[in-house]
Amino acid sequence: MNHFIITGASRGIGRSLAVALAGPGTTLHLTARGDLGELLETVSKRGAAAHAWQFDLARTDGITLLTEEIFANINKDEAGLIALVNNAGMLQPIGPIGKHDTDQYRQNLEVNFVAPALLMHEFVKRTANFSGELRVLNVSSGASKNAYHGWSHYCSTKAGLDMLTDCLHLEHRARIKTFGFNPGRTDTKMQDEIREQSPEDFQYVQSFIDAKTQGKLNSPETIAEMMKIVLLEDRFEPGRMVSTRDF
Repeated sequence: MNHFIITGASRGIGRSLAVALAGPGTTLHLTARGDLGELLETVSKRGAAAHAWQFDLARTDGITLLTEEIFANINKDEAGLIALVNNAGMLQPIGPIGKHDTDQYRQNLEVNFVAPALLMHEFVKRTANFSGELRVLNVSSGASKNAYHGWSHYCSTKAGLDMLTDCLHLEHRARIKTFGFNPGRTDTKMQDEIREQSPEDFQYVQSFIDAKTQGKLNSPETIAEMMKIVLLEDRFEPGRMVSTRDF
């Protein structure tokens, strides 16, 4: 049995990945702020077992209990693979540093960096005696390498997540295959959100509008199939950042 823990599973890339992975011999452990009922029905029809937790990752004080509940549904004696996919992320607040309320920035930091860091920590601890295969896939962004006006917290948290990916590989590569994945510009609600910004808050908004108009956005389904390959095959060396250019 293959087990996949996926955050941000209610829509976009996370939802598409859950559907792509669904099938006999697979158990999905899905978390999201939004409702997961329709997705549970969809993946069940494809033959997968599934569990769902409606959970806000900004509540990082609840992550220990969340992972305890998830692993209570994983029979390690029967599992062949256990994988964690840190997919959830948020852009807001968009705008230059100092513009928005501190609580909004705190939420961004919690969801984009603190939550995946704690989930990785719990994953390592709770799989310490597991003899099967382990994989971690962290969803990154081009913003982790490039500063964008108005995206200070998104850029910096994604850069931090990249470093966490490197550190996990360095420390646990003997038993955990760790990857980063840069999906590029993908046609999700996050892209809708970007295109609605004013140039004062996000100077590059026209570039994102043009990408949509010119049909240059990746589909979530295409990205999910690429991520599925990273999670199930040995095409790429662990520890590296995989991108759409690699396919």
